[in-house]
Amino acid sequence: MAKTPRMSDDERRRQDAEAKRTIICADCARSDSLAHDLEPVDRMPIPTEAVAGFPDGVPKARRYDRRSFLKWGVLGMASVYAAARIDWQQAFESAVAEGAVPGSVLVCLYLNGGMDGLHLVVPTGTEYATYQQKRPNLARTLGPSVAGGAVGTTPIPGTNGQLGWANVAVAGTGNNNDTRGMDTIFGPGGGAPGADLAIFPAADYTPPNLSHFDSRDYWFAGALQKLQTGWLGRWLDVYGSQTNPLQAVSIDSSLSKQIRTVKAPVSAVSSLGGVNFQLDNNGGINATNEMSNLADNPVTPGNEHLARTRGAYGLTVQVSRALGGLAAPNAAAGGYPQSDLSRKLQIAATLISAGLGTRVITIDWGSFDSHGNQVGSVDPQLITLSRALAAFKADLAARGVEQNVVTLIFTEFGRRIASNESGTDHGAGGPMMVMGSSVFGGIAADHPGVSAPDRNGDLRVTTDFRSVYQAVIGEWLGGDPGAVLPGGPFPALATPLIG
Repeated sequence: MAKTPRMSDDERRRQDAEAKRTIICADCARSDSLAHDLEPVDRMPIPTEAVAGFPDGVPKARRYDRRSFLKWGVLGMASVYAAARIDWQQAFESAVAEGAVPGSVLVCLYLNGGMDGLHLVVPTGTEYATYQQKRPNLARTLGPSVAGGAVGTTPIPGTNGQLGWANVAVAGTGNNNDTRGMDTIFGPGGGAPGADLAIFPAADYTPPNLSHFDSRDYWFAGALQKLQTGWLGRWLDVYGSQTNPLQAVSIDSSLSKQIRTVKAPVSAVSSLGGVNFQLDNNGGINATNEMSNLADNPVTPGNEHLARTRGAYGLTVQVSRALGGLAAPNAAAGGYPQSDLSRKLQIAATLISAGLGTRVITIDWGSFDSHGNQVGSVDPQLITLSRALAAFKADLAARGVEQNVVTLIFTEFGRRIASNESGTDHGAGGPMMVMGSSVFGGIAADHPGVSAPDRNGDLRVTTDFRSVYQAVIGEWLGGDPGAVLPGGPFPALATPLIG
């Protein structure tokens, strides 16, 4: 009778640790990026006219009578985190003044749970057979997807056939069922015009720590230690405003650890309300457009009541168009898919285009901790991600601000090369992407391949995530990365991030 091969000590320790992590992962949704221990110093209303840029100027916020400040209504509430409370009028005057000079904006999209990069960017060339052998139950096929079966792949330009997109993330019927996707954002690659997505296939730190709790804290702090401030929070403390809490916004109920500061004011906004004119049984008439025409009609001099009424109509039209249908993302200018990610991205686009001095926005989304049922749980999210990112980029372009925005997409770690029964366990080297027309798009770092893993059977890390942060600060936000990121300087990227 053949004996079962003896398990090495390293492999036994690895399996024991993975078993413990799998149990801990039942609670991992609670260990997100939010600073739950931090209480806001104020709840600041966002007046309706704020998203239209306060066309009549910032209203007065009298200490004992704030009705005049909010006379046109409230779109949402900002939870303000700062060293001390800031007067609302002062905050919005600062926001308008800072927004008058367009600045570079960073949107950080964190993919919660540790996304499997090999499920999105597939080794389709010389390493495909090894990939297929390591993932017999998850491997993508070469070429078109099989109806009701395996998901196929589409070659990524500039990789000589070595890498391909999983078809659930690319445009087309039977793929993501949209006209846009990761493939249309990536374009021709190689930094060419229209190449608007830079991909770092295996970004992490070494040696990797495969704990959700620790890894998230490291990524949010921009340091391999737990710090009280986030990497972007420290940037704001050095280079940001001391009076504008809308300079950095977490689109959530609480503040992201990434923008936690010592002194600079920041905020969290969970929602914004939409406003427009509606008529019942209107026969297809766009009531908002009709009210816009009415508001544009001249008013007889001296008729103050009519002037005030038409001014209210005009303001509502401006706000409605700025919000672009927040309550119904499918109807938005960017053509967003119906999803919570779309809702958050559209709020981001609204804040950026409002001219309120917003420089940083953070978004948490997804559930990528795919120990089991990976195809069933992750593939729908890749469809949503590809469509929502493309729609966000189109929305920003329609608002005339896309050239000022870079979106950083990351996750706390990758997954193991080899699959388990129906998913993948925690591994090193997750995907990191940077999107925008200002980005030098393409495959921005080596793909490590699946044939030569690290000693734990994981992807070899080819990009230190802090190198990307370093480039974001130095090339996009502005400032000295050394004043923000401890332990640097870090290895320079192979190509410019912005170009």
